[in-house]
Amino acid sequence: MILTYDLEKRGRHPIYEYLYLCIREDILSGVIRGGEKLPSKREMARDHKVALITVENAYAQLVIEGYVTAREKSGYFVNPGMAETVRPEKNRAAWAEGGSGLTAAGMQAKERTGQAAGMQAKERTGQAAGAQAKEQAGLAAGQSAQTRAVQGAWAAGLEGTAGTPKKKWLVDFSSGELKRDAFPFDTWSKLMRRVMNDREEAFLTKPDRSGVPELREAIAAYLKKAKGLAVSPGQVLVGPGTEYLHHLILQLVGRSRMVAVEDPGYVKVGQIYEGNGLKVLHVPVDRGGMVVSRLWGTNASLVHTSPSHHFPTGCVMPIGRRRELLNWAHAQEAYVIEDDYDSEFRFDGRPIPTLASLDGERVIYLNTFTKTLAPSIRIAYAVLPEKLKERYDEKLSFYSGAVSSFEQYTLAAFIGEGYYERHVNRMRNYYRQQRTRILETLAASPLADKVSVEEHSAGLHFILRVKELGDEEAWVKELEEHGIRLVPVSAYCYGGKERYGKRFLVYYSDLEPENLKKAFEIMSLTLDRNPKGE
Repeated sequence: MILTYDLEKRGRHPIYEYLYLCIREDILSGVIRGGEKLPSKREMARDHKVALITVENAYAQLVIEGYVTAREKSGYFVNPGMAETVRPEKNRAAWAEGGSGLTAAGMQAKERTGQAAGMQAKERTGQAAGAQAKEQAGLAAGQSAQTRAVQGAWAAGLEGTAGTPKKKWLVDFSSGELKRDAFPFDTWSKLMRRVMNDREEAFLTKPDRSGVPELREAIAAYLKKAKGLAVSPGQVLVGPGTEYLHHLILQLVGRSRMVAVEDPGYVKVGQIYEGNGLKVLHVPVDRGGMVVSRLWGTNASLVHTSPSHHFPTGCVMPIGRRRELLNWAHAQEAYVIEDDYDSEFRFDGRPIPTLASLDGERVIYLNTFTKTLAPSIRIAYAVLPEKLKERYDEKLSFYSGAVSSFEQYTLAAFIGEGYYERHVNRMRNYYRQQRTRILETLAASPLADKVSVEEHSAGLHFILRVKELGDEEAWVKELEEHGIRLVPVSAYCYGGKERYGKRFLVYYSDLEPENLKKAFEIMSLTLDRNPKGE
């Protein structure tokens, strides 16, 4: 196979990104069929007169997103069925605008809805799906006690007891707090003063119930540029945190059926849904994210997932699995909440395309500024499909705006004038360097041979796997006595805890390397004394 693309038409795209986009478009349009082998990296580099690393980066992105599989000593092969991927016309046009010079065949490809494939998949489940539905419905019905137990353990381990002084730790691996110099105080205060002078009416009028127009416009423009997600400002709904937005979404989609969440996953999400009286189905996660096949035959009408950077495992949902999820949503007339939290901090390659960019009808996009800016900035937003936005305007118009207009105007200026993008880029570089320092300190410590690191080059944490460990809980308690706070991945599980045993979350955003050396020595010594928990 010979692939040739005109690099002069790449516009502002880096060369590696343009090659990735062109190959992806040819795969989606069927020009490159499933099972076909791509040209070798050396051939692509030679034919396009670019560096080998440029082609390597383009191929690596295709592998991460699941379009291509790398086979050792054989090359790169297109995964089957990629041309069936759902991709609405609106977001395809936005992609074409950002990546001019696509192949003619790619630009003329017909739109696929994926609904037929979804209905066929539903038929294939047959009696097995029915049996699974019965089993999972029973599991969800009896899950409340287990949910409360897990949530209680999680809250006790991570939040502490209300009213007690905050403990001073030697190293707190569970903290995702930011250093003081990580926030752009000077720029933020300058914009606040300007808003105070220019927007006096913001203090005298009620906030817009959907968010001030300037902020919604800024968010829509940012999503198009940074995520390739084309939405209108009218689809953007601003709220004081994702918890508030979840409550609104539940009112829009209804509470009559079941909500599916990832297992392991964010504990608070299940808590919110159960607090609203819904049954919660905990769907297992594998290397490709949520196991979508477990949804068929259930009564779920809403799914919460984080496909671009799953918490806590960090895995990326490949394009084939994404298509499967969208097919299910269309067939069941269900909605998918795409939680894109923490997705800005990807250190290798380009950002993972959003699920909402593939389907604007069944996906509700959700994100927040708490991780990229500061936890105290309680501003989150949802992008509603047009149908849900109309329902929101009709049925929930009595709601008042819940976020200060003053803060919204400040954030709108921060985004609109380019400060937010520069801040994210600066913090991405900082966290990349911080991660490297932490891993180098670990590699030079006596703990290095007793653990391994599982990461996906994204987010602000990685997973530390201990090779030999018996009693996980006892080891965590012993470390606490030495001033080291470590939370196991199993704390975020509802079922299958043994699968994630001996694995611990390591947040590194605010860790001090000088304290880490001592902490790693203590961790090594405690394992030496009782490596198998005997």
